[in-house]
Amino acid sequence: MAIEKKQFVKNKTYQSTVDYKGTKIHPGALCQEISKYLPERSIILGDAGANMIWLAAYMEFTKGQNYKNPGSFGPMASHVNAAIGVQLANPDRRVIVGCGDGDYEMSGFEILTAVQNKIPIIWIILNNSEFGIIKLFNLAAHGREVFNHIICPDFAKYAEACGANGYRVEQLTDFAGAFQAALASDKPSIIDVIIDPDPVMPFKFWAQD
Repeated sequence: MAIEKKQFVKNKTYQSTVDYKGTKIHPGALCQEISKYLPERSIILGDAGANMIWLAAYMEFTKGQNYKNPGSFGPMASHVNAAIGVQLANPDRRVIVGCGDGDYEMSGFEILTAVQNKIPIIWIILNNSEFGIIKLFNLAAHGREVFNHIICPDFAKYAEACGANGYRVEQLTDFAGAFQAALASDKPSIIDVIIDPDPVMPFKFWAQD
């Protein structure tokens, strides 16, 4: 048995054209769209999971922007709430979190802290109602999914119930308006983006032969 080392694709994936004909939103195309509207010197935090890899592969950063992954041990939800401290430490920069629905459900109640203290974080939730990277590892190792699908609320309505801005995006063409409205607001915001669960990010998994 040989083990292949996992690695990111080395070509400039963010410049590639996403060939997709599905009815939902392709996560790679979403990340490219986020890049178009990022403010100068913004800070983007990717939370653990497939969303982290989509962001790292498909976003393009310029103008003093920074991107931070949560680390190699898969600390889910770490950046969902770490964003609060990052924003307080950088009041002159916009802090944006790219997280999965599973990430957000683990600790998203801290949005109430952001509302109470007027911390204008933007959480972009890549919502596919499943643990995407866990699914892929299970399929690679066992040929089947195991306890992978989850129930998600309407995160936009949840945000509004908490006193924040809530936006639900089901078509890629609607993302720019939601993102620009969130950026223009001094309140925290959730953008709930319904993505296709089936595309596989450009990442080589541990494999056996």
